[in-house]
Amino acid sequence: MKILTAIDSMKGSLSSIEANQIIADIFTKEGHQVQQVAIADGGEGTVDAVVKNNNGQKIAAHVQALDGKKIIAHFGWFETEKLAVIESAAASGIQFLNGTVRTHPKNTSSYGTGQLILAAIDHGAQTIIIGLGGTGTVDGGIGLLNALGIEFYDKDQQKLSAKGSNLANIHSFSKKRLDPRIAKINFQIAADVKSPLTGATGAVKMFGQQKGISQSELTDYELAMKYYQRLVIKEEHSVPGDGAAGGLGFAIRTFLHGTSRSGFEFISEQTDLENLIQQVDLVVTGEGKMDKQSLQGKVPVGIGRIAKKYGVPVIAFAGTFSGDETQFQEEGISVIIPIIDQITTLEEAMNGARENLRRASKRTIRLVTLFN
Repeated sequence: MKILTAIDSMKGSLSSIEANQIIADIFTKEGHQVQQVAIADGGEGTVDAVVKNNNGQKIAAHVQALDGKKIIAHFGWFETEKLAVIESAAASGIQFLNGTVRTHPKNTSSYGTGQLILAAIDHGAQTIIIGLGGTGTVDGGIGLLNALGIEFYDKDQQKLSAKGSNLANIHSFSKKRLDPRIAKINFQIAADVKSPLTGATGAVKMFGQQKGISQSELTDYELAMKYYQRLVIKEEHSVPGDGAAGGLGFAIRTFLHGTSRSGFEFISEQTDLENLIQQVDLVVTGEGKMDKQSLQGKVPVGIGRIAKKYGVPVIAFAGTFSGDETQFQEEGISVIIPIIDQITTLEEAMNGARENLRRASKRTIRLVTLFN
């Protein structure tokens, strides 16, 4: 049997490349022909996926994480095209959250993602694709903008630090110190989150709590984000995608004139994914958590939709699953297989992801073999 494995990264546990290799090793031992595709949707793992699939380079840069700590992050580089691929999760990712006041969204910033942009420009980038997903910030992108030279001021014309708590304190902003090279760069956003900046499905109300904003803080934080939105665009409503990555979508669109595209479609085009799916008997995909947010078009659902067109069955492995499995079946996913097979803590599950996926794969291949 011909099998294609294209599993998204399981945040903090397994990369797409590592997860695919586990599947390939087990299924190949049973005599099946397996092709691997590194996959992502703009979030964590995007740079690794595009570099592996297209023989690019990974370039290191010294930046600050969302809590201000100095780290080394990487962007993908393609010399011929003068193209850089950045993932916001590298510097501003949710993996840096630790539940303390220091990493609460009101005290964190997307500044490091802006530093990655500057590093790419220093390297000669003419086009920069920014993958949005997996971030721990909710700063409307002011941190990124500040790194590029945009300054924010309060009502007394005092310069503000670019962090979430200051969204409501911004009275004006200045582009005088914006890096002049920015105007010559073609910015593209790769994301599959369709949320606007504000509202019930926006950056605060839809994603804020998973990043540390408490239920009691949501109303005031949302009001601050709405104030910031009106200040910048003089409107009450933003467009789909502005709420991606805590509002980075909004900042890149309005200040950097970035254009949006689906992160999954970006990767699938690079890998000729649709053509590959047509040529196999089974597709194996998955991600760390599958829930109603996955139905917005994350990797497994994107793959399921393609496979459904050609009648190819899809198995999806998930660290955890919640929701109505029927909805996923309608999107082309034949069956969802949770990889956790015992009572465990989150930490234990993440540390054991490799072995959990291996065991689940072995059970699955036995079932597949029964009917072949």
